[in-house]
Amino acid sequence: MTALALQQNIFARMMDNQRDTKAWLKAVADHMNLSLSKLALNSGMAASTLTRYFNDTTGTVGITQSTLENVAKYSGFRPGQLPGRSTSGMAEPDALPYANDNEPHPGWIDAAVKAAKDGRNSVEAWVMKGGALDGMGIMPGDIVLIDLGRRPKTGDIVIAQIIDPVRGTAETVMRLYQAPFITSHSMRLGPQRPEQVDDDRVSIAGTAIGIIRTPS
Repeated sequence: MTALALQQNIFARMMDNQRDTKAWLKAVADHMNLSLSKLALNSGMAASTLTRYFNDTTGTVGITQSTLENVAKYSGFRPGQLPGRSTSGMAEPDALPYANDNEPHPGWIDAAVKAAKDGRNSVEAWVMKGGALDGMGIMPGDIVLIDLGRRPKTGDIVIAQIIDPVRGTAETVMRLYQAPFITSHSMRLGPQRPEQVDDDRVSIAGTAIGIIRTPS
C-alpha cells in the first residue's frame, strides 16, 4: 500500500466515525486555543465549515476528506492523533514534516532543504523530534530527507505508518529497517518492540536519502 493510499484509508475511517472526528476537531482547536470557526479559516476554509458539521445532531451533515486534510496540514496533527497523546507511549512524536515544525531554523537549513527538494516531487523533509534513532546518531532537531519513491533495503532509515485498527488512528514513525521489521535504535529509550511490515497495519512510506545535522 502506498503512503497516499494509507493516508486515504485513515481519512475514510475518520469520515465514517463522526464521534471520533468531532472529538479530534475539538481537541485540536482547544490545543491551539482557537474556535472551530478560526481553525477552519486558518486551514483555508470557510468559517462555517467545521461548526456546521460539529453542531449537526441529525447525522445529515458530513465532512469531506479534503476538509480533514486541510486541518491536518495546518495543525500538524494527523486525523485521530489527539494533542498531547502518543500512541507509542513516547513523550513526543518521532518526526514532523519540516513545513509543520514550529521551531525556528537558521536560513542555511531552509536553503539546504529547498535545494534538496528542488525539482524532486517525491522528496520530503522531516524534522526528527524523538529519540528513537539516537543510537545511530540521528538526534532530535536533525532534518531527515525522505524519498517517497525509493524502495528500502535492510539497514535503511525509513518513515512508516503504524495503524491502530481499534482506535482508527495512525502513528508516523522514523525507524531502522531490518527486513521484514522496523525497529528503533535508541540509547535513551532502550529496547522497543519491532514491528513487522505487512503493508496493511505497518507500511513504509519512504526511505531516507540524507540527513541535515543541526547544531547542538
